[in-house]
Amino acid sequence: VIEPLVTIIPNSLESVGGSFGAWFYNIPTTGAVYPTADLAFYIPFVLTKPITVVKLFCRNGSTVSGNIDVRLYSADGTALTASGQVAQAGVNAYQEFDITDVVIGLGVFYIGIVLDNITGILMRNSVTAELLAAAGVVQEQLGAGAALPNVATFAHCPGTYLPACGLTTRTVI
Repeated sequence: VIEPLVTIIPNSLESVGGSFGAWFYNIPTTGAVYPTADLAFYIPFVLTKPITVVKLFCRNGSTVSGNIDVRLYSADGTALTASGQVAQAGVNAYQEFDITDVVIGLGVFYIGIVLDNITGILMRNSVTAELLAAAGVVQEQLGAGAALPNVATFAHCPGTYLPACGLTTRTVI
């Protein structure tokens, strides 16, 4: 069986884009400094069929700085695979993270991301805190540290910063 090529980002129908509808695709993605050092974001997505995740990625802005960590989590907050702390690299470019391939099935999962400083810029969407809170689509963990935890602690997300990050079933860079 040939597995489909899948890429999931916050704008995807499987993620935040599916929660907010078609108008979400028109929200511009712009660069902005990371809002708080060591602040973890957990962005949900839903799968209706199993896939093998082979890469995680983010989209950097015009300044790169410090370390970034990206992980894939199950619905209960257990890390399934991780990039580990990696230097943020590639100005105005996608940064791909090599991970241990993992097969995930049906259900809800999260992409977690954290940057250890407020100098580095990630591309992001800016969505009102009220919409994010009402939809329950982005969770964050204050004081996560420079590395994401093996078990995430989800909390309410009062901010408006939605990092451009994702996963794919293929190498993209």
